[in-house]
Amino acid sequence: MHLPLFAQVHAPTPQDPSLSHIVLRVIDQRETMSYHELTQPYIRSLLSLLTQPATDEFFTHVRDDVSWTMTGKSFLSGHWTTKESYRTATFDRIGTLLRAPWIKLKITEGDAGIILGKNGRATADLHTFDTFTNDGTRYDQAYAWHMEFDECGMIAEVKV
Repeated sequence: MHLPLFAQVHAPTPQDPSLSHIVLRVIDQRETMSYHELTQPYIRSLLSLLTQPATDEFFTHVRDDVSWTMTGKSFLSGHWTTKESYRTATFDRIGTLLRAPWIKLKITEGDAGIILGKNGRATADLHTFDTFTNDGTRYDQAYAWHMEFDECGMIAEVKV
């Protein structure tokens, strides 16, 4: 999520009325915003929803206007600015290629696979388990999800 920048203007004072001395300071809104307190158990419980065949509950924790980027050069790579467009282009698409019960993801090495950052940011190392393509081939994948959460604990931005 790219938060807007705000400008704080220090106007001329009676002691220094010259307009040539106006100071403009840019304030990144992330410095002043209140964020949901992120913890490893919170991230773990949220991402544990990805181990279930149905991911609908996970996506209730994702903002409708999420910014989601899948890096790389695969057919799943791209950038989406809504939850629905991301799901349609990736989760729903890959679901047709995998054997039921679909894709299962879990955090690599438990809480050691979760790094908490500042300003509502966290990174989690995830990998697939017990996941197979329709022809029976193991679908072994590893991902690093870089996430930004809003002040309500909703996922606002993801880069994989």
